[in-house]
Amino acid sequence: MSRRLLAFAKHLKTPRLGDGAVIYNFPTKLATHTSSAYNNTTAITRINFNKQYCTKTSINSIPIVGYEEIKQLTKYPNKLLIDVREPEELQETGRIPTSINIPLDQVATALADTVDAGAFKTKYGRDFPSKATEVIFHCRSGKRSQKAAETAKKLGYENAKNYLGSWNEWAEKEGLSK
Repeated sequence: MSRRLLAFAKHLKTPRLGDGAVIYNFPTKLATHTSSAYNNTTAITRINFNKQYCTKTSINSIPIVGYEEIKQLTKYPNKLLIDVREPEELQETGRIPTSINIPLDQVATALADTVDAGAFKTKYGRDFPSKATEVIFHCRSGKRSQKAAETAKKLGYENAKNYLGSWNEWAEKEGLSK
């Protein structure tokens, strides 16, 4: 991490611990910083910061998944990709192939132990996940999916993960509108 970035991160005084690494809670878009010593301009977003410094680590013990892993999901039908956006958002933008839609406010009830596996399959077209199933959550920007993954983890899903780039990254890399 550059000295300027580290100094700025310490100034924020909002460190988080995740798997032994300090992860700083940066605002979604940091102000542009100009340094006369280096005579350059640097702008950082939360996603870029997390990708550069936190890839394959976790935030609050939730593993982060990248675009390449999501792109390969069609080869792994045993993994479950859940889009936690509202249905209206999906109608506006589209969806990632293989994903099912369970809005964030319905995740806890849809993945509860009391859910009938047959009813789940009828509603979502996928088998009800076991506690060992790799369940990956995504939304528009990665914030709601983080909350959904934390909820799933509390429900006992040991392989709950977050696609941090979510729809915004998928759309950008696939040449789709955001």
